[in-house]
Amino acid sequence: MTIDPTAVPLRVPRPALRLPLLATSLALALLAAPPLVPQAAAQLAEMPAGAPRLLNQPFLQLPGADSVRVVWHTNFPGVRHELIWGEGRNRQRAAASTERMQRMLEDGSSRSPATAGLGLNQVVERPVWRHEAVATGLVADRRVPYRVRSIAADGSVHISEEFSLQPLPRPGQPLKILLTSDQQNRYGFPAAMQKVQELFGSIDAVFFAGDYVDNPRQASEWFDRFDPAWLNVPGNPGARPFPNTRPAFFPSLQGTYQDLFPQFPWRGGAVLQHAVKYGAIGNHEQPGRHRPNAQVAVNNGTSVANISYMDNDPQPRWVAEMRYESVKDSVNPAGDPAVREQWIRDNSHDWETFRQMWAHPQGPEGEQYYWQRYGDVAVVALNVSRVWRTWTVREQDRGKFTEFFSENRNPAEWGFGDFHFERFDRQSPQFAWLQGVLASPEFRSARYRVVLAHHSVAGLGDNAAPAHADNVMLIDFNAGDGIVQTKTVRLPADTPGRIAVFKAEVEPMLNQIVRVRYEYPLGEDIWKRDVEPLLIDAGVQLVHIGHSHVYSHVRSPLAPTLNYLETSSAGNSFGAFWTQADGTAWRNARRGGNTGLFAAGSPWNVANYPRTDDPHGRLPQWPTLANPMQLWDGEALPVPFVASNDISTFSVLDTGIGAVRSFAVNLRNPAAPAIEFDRIPLLPAPVPTRAPGPTRR
Repeated sequence: MTIDPTAVPLRVPRPALRLPLLATSLALALLAAPPLVPQAAAQLAEMPAGAPRLLNQPFLQLPGADSVRVVWHTNFPGVRHELIWGEGRNRQRAAASTERMQRMLEDGSSRSPATAGLGLNQVVERPVWRHEAVATGLVADRRVPYRVRSIAADGSVHISEEFSLQPLPRPGQPLKILLTSDQQNRYGFPAAMQKVQELFGSIDAVFFAGDYVDNPRQASEWFDRFDPAWLNVPGNPGARPFPNTRPAFFPSLQGTYQDLFPQFPWRGGAVLQHAVKYGAIGNHEQPGRHRPNAQVAVNNGTSVANISYMDNDPQPRWVAEMRYESVKDSVNPAGDPAVREQWIRDNSHDWETFRQMWAHPQGPEGEQYYWQRYGDVAVVALNVSRVWRTWTVREQDRGKFTEFFSENRNPAEWGFGDFHFERFDRQSPQFAWLQGVLASPEFRSARYRVVLAHHSVAGLGDNAAPAHADNVMLIDFNAGDGIVQTKTVRLPADTPGRIAVFKAEVEPMLNQIVRVRYEYPLGEDIWKRDVEPLLIDAGVQLVHIGHSHVYSHVRSPLAPTLNYLETSSAGNSFGAFWTQADGTAWRNARRGGNTGLFAAGSPWNVANYPRTDDPHGRLPQWPTLANPMQLWDGEALPVPFVASNDISTFSVLDTGIGAVRSFAVNLRNPAAPAIEFDRIPLLPAPVPTRAPGPTRR
C-alpha cells in the first residue's frame, strides 16, 4: 500500500515509517498501469527494493556543543538501526529514528543497478529509508571514531566503515571548510572531492551553495547513478576518460564511486563522513508541479509528466493559491488546512526532498533560510533562488522572456518567466529575519562572516543576468482592427496583491492576447538594491554562490572586503562572459547567444541584459598563484575565471590563515596533482557605525 500524498502535509515533523512494502509481483504489474490524470498527487507503483543494503555511508549534521547527528539511508525498514561511537570502555551506542523518505522516484531515464532490467516505462516509487541518531558527550576539537549498523528483517547485518566525528568547534579552533556547489551528477566532482581528501584529510565542514543533484526526487541521482553503457565511450586519446559519466551525489562526496564504476579514474572523496554540511536551497532543490505519469496537452502536443518534466514545470505559489480557490470544494470539501497546503505545493513547487534529506538549523520557515555560529565563522544560508528557463524567444519555447506561443491564452501552462521561489526583498519575512541576524551580537562578534546564496547574484557567469528583479509582465494584445498594443502589468510582491492585479488586469484580456513577454529591469535588482547594503554594513566578507558552474571571484568597488565567489566548475561549465582588454568578448561569447532577444527591432530593452561582465560593474579578480586556463586550456593570457569542462575547481576556507584557498584539477590528466591557483584573504571590514539597514542605494 502507499499513503495518499494529498492527505499528508509537507511542512510537518518528519513523516512516520510507511509499511508494508508492495509485493514485488504486484509492483511490477502496476508498472503498466494507464497514465494518471493531473491536478492531484498520484498513488504510484513501487519498484522492488532488491537485496538489503546501505545506500550510502553515514554523514554528519547539526552539531551541538557536545553532540552531532549521524544520518544514513537503506533500502529496507529494518528491525534495528544504531550508531556506535567512541573507543574501548568509552564506546557508546544510540538507537536511530527511522522514516521512509517520501517521493523517492525512478523512471525510464534512471541509470542504476537498482533499476537495471526492470523496463520502467512510468514514474514509480523507490523504497528509501532515512535513519538518524545522535552522538553525545563529545568534546570540541577532539575527533572520535564512529560507525553505523543496520539489521534487516531477514537477519542480515549491514555495517558502515569507521569514520570520525566532533561537535561544534570552540572559538579559536582552526578550521578547514570546503566551499562547493552544483554537484548535479557532474563529471568532475569525484575528482575534486578525491583531491580534497588527499590534500586535507578530514575537513571540518562543507558549505554547499545549492543544486545538489539535477532531479532531487530521482533516488539514483543521490545514491547509485551508473550506466554500463558509459564504458562504450571511453574517450579519445588525450581527452577525458568516460566523458558521458554522470556520477551520483553520495558516491562522489563519500569516496565510493569506483564501487559502482571501477574503471572510472576517480573514486571521489570521503568528505561527508567526517564533515558537517550546511547548505542553501538552489533551483534544483525546488522541483515543479507533481503530476506523475500525467498526459499533459501543451505546446501543440502531448507530454508525459516524468521526473524531468515535473522538475522543470514549476509555477509560482501565488498562482496555485489562486487556482485552489476554484477547486477547493472538490479537492478539499472538509476545508482541511493540511490538504490545502499539500494541493498548493503539488501544483506549484516544493523543497520537501531537501528538508527530508538533511538536518539543518531551523529558521522562521524551517530550513528555507537559517544561520549558525560555527566556531569563528558565522554562516547564513539564504533562499534567493529562482527557476531557470531558456534565453531563447522562439514561439515553441517557454523561457525567461516569453511563454509558449500556443499557450498565450492559457495561464494554466504559463511559466511566468524566471520567478523567485521565495521573497527576499525588503518587505519580506526573509529580509526582516536577515536584518535581525546581521545585527545580533553573536553574528557581529564572528571573525569570519559568510553568506550562502545559490543563484548567481554576482559574477561573470551566464546566470548573473537577467537581474534579480521581480519581472514585469508585458501583454501584447489585439486592440482591434489588427492593431497590437502592449499592456504593462506590474504584479505586487505580496500574494494577495498579485492575485488581485492578475485577476483585474490580465484575466479579462486573455482572449485578446497575442504574446506574453517579461522584462527584468536592471535597476530593480533586489539583491543589489536591498540585500547587498545589509551585507556591507554588517561586515560580511564572503558571499558563496553557485549556479553558473564556473570559478568566478568579483568584488564591489563600494566594499573591497566583500568577496563574491563561485567555485563550481566541475565538468559542465556554462561559460564566463568577460570583456577583454581590447574591448572584445572573451572567445566571442556573450550571454544569451543568438536567441533573438538582441536582434534588431527587438521589443525588449536590451540595456537590462549586460552580455558580458558583472551586471552591476563588480570587479573581476585574477587568480593570485596560477592560471589554470593558461596551464591547461590553451589561453595565451591570464583570465579572471575558470570556465572549462576539462578543469574542476574547489575552494577551502582555512581559518588558520584567514583565507580562502582555491584548487584546480586537470580532468584530462588523472595522474596530475591538484594545484592551488588562488588565495583570497578574508580581511576584517570597517567597524559599522550603525546597525545594518537598507538605506544605502
